[in-house]
Amino acid sequence: MDMSHLRGFRQRAVMSQEQLAAKSGVARDTISKLETGRRKAYPTTIRKLAAGLEMKPQLLLGGVEYLDEGPAEAPLPEPPDQGEGRKVGF
Repeated sequence: MDMSHLRGFRQRAVMSQEQLAAKSGVARDTISKLETGRRKAYPTTIRKLAAGLEMKPQLLLGGVEYLDEGPAEAPLPEPPDQGEGRKVGF
């Protein structure tokens, strides 16, 4: 599996390859090879790296997070009451 996003996520987390290796349990050499495209990742490796980066594995694969778990933000508040008979807009 392509891991082209790994280096960017690791750098945004302000982690060296050694730090990510220690936190995820994946060898530093493996992380280097994944970042440069010399090696493909197994699903278990992706899960370990995602846990080390404290993110969802899906983000490492394509950089997309699906928000099917509910709204990301609180709903917008209702507009203030404009009074009886008063029209707003056109």
